[in-house]
Amino acid sequence: MMQPDERFFSFIKEHAEDDTSALLLSASKFKGIDVRLAASTIEGRRKMAVKVPEWGERFDIIYPSSVNVEQCSSSYTAELKQRYFRDSRVFDLTGGLGVDSYYISKVAQSVKMFEQNSVLCSAAKNNFSRLGAENIEVFNKRVDKIEDIDGFTSGTNFSVYIDPSRRSESGGRIFAIRDYDPDIVSMKDSLFLHASRVIVKVSPMADITSLAKVLPECSEIAVISVFNECKELLLILDREMVKKPLKTAEIPITAWNLKRSGKIWESFSWTVKEESESFTELGEPEKGMYLYEPNASILKGGAYKTAGARFGLIKAETSSHLYFGRERVNSFPGRVFRITDICEFGKSGIKHISKTYPKANVSVRNFPLSSAKLLERLKIEEGGETYIFGTLLPHNLRKLIVCKKD
Repeated sequence: MMQPDERFFSFIKEHAEDDTSALLLSASKFKGIDVRLAASTIEGRRKMAVKVPEWGERFDIIYPSSVNVEQCSSSYTAELKQRYFRDSRVFDLTGGLGVDSYYISKVAQSVKMFEQNSVLCSAAKNNFSRLGAENIEVFNKRVDKIEDIDGFTSGTNFSVYIDPSRRSESGGRIFAIRDYDPDIVSMKDSLFLHASRVIVKVSPMADITSLAKVLPECSEIAVISVFNECKELLLILDREMVKKPLKTAEIPITAWNLKRSGKIWESFSWTVKEESESFTELGEPEKGMYLYEPNASILKGGAYKTAGARFGLIKAETSSHLYFGRERVNSFPGRVFRITDICEFGKSGIKHISKTYPKANVSVRNFPLSSAKLLERLKIEEGGETYIFGTLLPHNLRKLIVCKKD
């Protein structure tokens, strides 16, 4: 990769809105410019404007690969991770583009980032320098065991971060943690000879209970959603758990969700044991009651009963995961609606909805139709300030619950 200079960055700024395919076709016109890198950087910058705004607004950050831009953390999830690394010396063993390393460095004493791809390493060094991140060192090296880490020392304030590859050589998704690259299960024992904490990012599709069984050093599981879309699972492994691990059912699970309104993080913690022992009464809603919809992290984490029991709510049906209450619970981790109408899912109910609510946002929970199919059946326009939930209630009742956002 050609080392970028000020002329290269001026080129990025000048062609920021250009068609990158056309740029590549006319590469011979731009002598002394790495047009391939310029094209990937222009495309990457457009994506990062949403994913990592602090980087996306700049013209002196380079992105050598669109794949790495797609796979990197967002600034939102990276900032949440800061809570686990404050005042620590950090080793990031799978640096990639370096987004996590950069945000962790803002709260850590120092960060040593390792990346086996030499092109990504060069990009990271440029980007960190431009961003003024002076407490990050970048090493072009693969790490499979503690001996591969340059500059490690033992100590209680030494933490490791790993975001392993979850793709096979053919590009397919990998879900079993033992098949991740690097192999966390094999290397964790050597890491714990020196590290006090190892934090592992895994696929949001992974099974939480299975992960905890494979990694008994787990002291917490964090489920992270941004704007109600589940993005990451974090496994927090502690050296203290090596000799005295928690039972899987006692590991705290924390659901985090960044609310679009006010960009505020909401959190909710529980254990598998609490969930198994919780009881939520099933019941039917009435007009004027509140409808509670848990956020994506709660649902991914499996707090199906706890989310209702903790706040004294009744539940629509065992598998419906909607809750109702007469009082408004301001601290509920999810969306809250006021119920304005309830209709049978039948000809008369559909006709009433179609006539009364020509425009609405439609969702389903434990319902025979998808949201798209229900919208089509109702023959209404999508959007507006009305929300309609199709769901199953006790006694196998299929209802359409009309709400307003509260």
